Amino acid sequence: MNAWLLKGQRAKDLKESLVSLLFCTFGDLITGVTMGYFTGRLNALPALIILIPPTIDMRGNIFATLASRLGTYLHTGEIVVGKKSNLLGDNINSSFVLTFSMSLYLGILAWIIARYLGMKVGIIDLMLISILAGIFSAFIMVFFTFITTFFSYSKGWNPDNVTAPLITLTGDIVTLPLLFFSMEIVLLLNEETKIIAFLIFLSLSIVISIYSSKSKVAKRILVESIPILIICGLLSSFSGIILGAKFEGIMEAAAILTIVPAFLEDGGAIASILSARFSSALHTGEMKCGEAKKNVLDLFIIVHIIGLIIFPLIGIFGYIAGITMGLKSYGIFKMILISLIAGELLVVIVNILSFYISTISFKIGLNPDNVSIPLLTSLMDFAGTACLIGVALLLNF
Repeated sequence: MNAWLLKGQRAKDLKESLVSLLFCTFGDLITGVTMGYFTGRLNALPALIILIPPTIDMRGNIFATLASRLGTYLHTGEIVVGKKSNLLGDNINSSFVLTFSMSLYLGILAWIIARYLGMKVGIIDLMLISILAGIFSAFIMVFFTFITTFFSYSKGWNPDNVTAPLITLTGDIVTLPLLFFSMEIVLLLNEETKIIAFLIFLSLSIVISIYSSKSKVAKRILVESIPILIICGLLSSFSGIILGAKFEGIMEAAAILTIVPAFLEDGGAIASILSARFSSALHTGEMKCGEAKKNVLDLFIIVHIIGLIIFPLIGIFGYIAGITMGLKSYGIFKMILISLIAGELLVVIVNILSFYISTISFKIGLNPDNVSIPLLTSLMDFAGTACLIGVALLLNF
């Protein structure tokens, strides 16, 4: 096994992916601590727990996809580091349009689910919280996405191996506290002010959308991305349904909440790495549709090996964070076992879906950069939550 791993490209893929994912995992400690710290505030608006998974996922969907497109542009020579390009402006504008529109959509979706679960909350409240968190985070995420992609490429690293984990990490760190911050703002406003603020944001969204649609590149991004992101928002919300429906049971072992962000984002990051690699290979002709070459199988094995390292770390962190913050928790061995078993199950799902979604989307004429990552990360949210909560419940019997 050591000799197999030490061979050229395998070693490079393992090193780059593992470094970025370890960085992502340790960075998610911040998100886990944030989640644990704000757990008590969920009692002020329990419906917010429904909005958390799809909002975090959507941030990764929009900006990891942006990074994947930038990586493809760099690989194909469509953009050059240090030179201005209209492609960059088109991608920035489309990312803001997607952030506005999807934040509105997720707010409505979360309200519908909350009502279904019997939670009392106003639709304007959830839409405003979603939109405010989206606006605040978008400015940070655009800047970080460009810096990460161009810096990694200029240093000789493959952006496809590096950007997705780091961007999803940043999306986690930025989005979660901003959701709670936005909640505090909205809860302080009276009903009239909420309606006025909502109408202002809606008008701005329409204006930016009309302006962006004038560009062919931005228009294609929006046309291909919006339907996919709508589906993704729905898929991600299923994890919100799981968390919302099991709210009381989860609060009895609240330490499990501290590992949810890291677990879901690492699963999504692995899916994003594979998807970005497949997309670049398909665009450059290195890989053809339907061909599972040996290097594809090598990637699958590499991410399983990475999973054996990062998922136990997530379990250890969850236990330490829970004890430190006085949250109810399972024992350390059980936390590690839950995270490891659920994580390796998730990697199996990731391997299968990442290959087929990327190749099928390319075959039917869609850009995998616009389609694969959003679909995969959203599916990973649902599958990851189901695996994590399912294994936790199974091992707790």
